[in-house]
Amino acid sequence: MISAADFKKHISKTLTGHLRTLGFKGSGFNYLLDSDNFIFTIGIQASQHGGQCCAELGIQPKEIDNSGKHQIDFKKLKHYNCEFRTRLSKKNRADQWWKYSDDEHQNIEIADEIFTIIQRDVLQIINLFKSAPYVLDRIEIEDLENIFKSIPSKLAGMTLMTSNIRLAWALTMIYEKRDLKKARQFAQFGLSKLENSNTFFGKSYFENILKS
Repeated sequence: MISAADFKKHISKTLTGHLRTLGFKGSGFNYLLDSDNFIFTIGIQASQHGGQCCAELGIQPKEIDNSGKHQIDFKKLKHYNCEFRTRLSKKNRADQWWKYSDDEHQNIEIADEIFTIIQRDVLQIINLFKSAPYVLDRIEIEDLENIFKSIPSKLAGMTLMTSNIRLAWALTMIYEKRDLKKARQFAQFGLSKLENSNTFFGKSYFENILKS
């Protein structure tokens, strides 16, 4: 079986060409699309066990830039650095992995299939986020109790790869700048889900928001 590096060489030209028609820049396994309020990324993630890969959409709200020591460089953003991520699925939705082939033409077919799924599932998400800069306002406190139940229907089918605590942190950061009352509500939710021994990095941030 070929390596991830060889697979990348096989698909890069095809996938790059496809994604450039949608405005993405990049090559190989990483692509980026800028907009007024969000950064969109497409990433191919090689399996740590070798022989296969998955594809992900990443979305980074520009309202969350982690200003300071670990400020995000939007121009070099990768899908795994984005606050919101979802994995692309095949027709049956349960299958999310593509096995490398030794044949270049078969790997190019994989690139074509990934792009077809991007057109089917990802474009509607991107278009929603681009047309509705406050789309995340659709998420209510009660939605965080089960983030896989109601949130996808509010985000054009996007299932978030995150935890309810991390999502509460992200929304607290967003609302801190424009709706402190709502920021406190999400901070309170986040704290309520943390055990005393939990070392979540945003715990002190939640506490400071509630004190502000």
